[in-house]
Amino acid sequence: MMQIPFLFFFFLLSTNLSFAQNADESLLLASLERTTCYGNCPYYEVKVYSNGLVTYNGRKNVDYIGLHEGALSQKQIQELLQKAKTVGYIHLDNKYPTKGLGIIDFPVCITSITEGGSKKMVYNRNDAPQRLVEYQDFFDELIEDVQWKKIGYQN
Repeated sequence: MMQIPFLFFFFLLSTNLSFAQNADESLLLASLERTTCYGNCPYYEVKVYSNGLVTYNGRKNVDYIGLHEGALSQKQIQELLQKAKTVGYIHLDNKYPTKGLGIIDFPVCITSITEGGSKKMVYNRNDAPQRLVEYQDFFDELIEDVQWKKIGYQN
């Protein structure tokens, strides 16, 4: 009789751990975070992992609030990485505007790509080249059709 509750507990424990194992930060390929502003700007973060896992943390002014997970195909992941190469992401400046703080009430879009063991991060408040904006928009479009499953709350 005690085996059934133990097996059930083990099953629950293993299913809850699967997300943590799949979201291993060493597998992180790309991320996009849009910050809040003085208006109603969408505030969220998306992370794409090499195993196809995608996490979404919706914070404010978005359809999905809280922590969600979904999946991208390897083809979609390759499209994202190819878009980064096409726009020359690795050669972009690390911050826009390159001097000063920019327009303070504008939201910030922070993107990153990890490839070959090195990570490139770009902080964009305003005055970024159009090719960076194209990459950010492509990233957003790619995740629009992900089937999100709510897995909890996170700030």
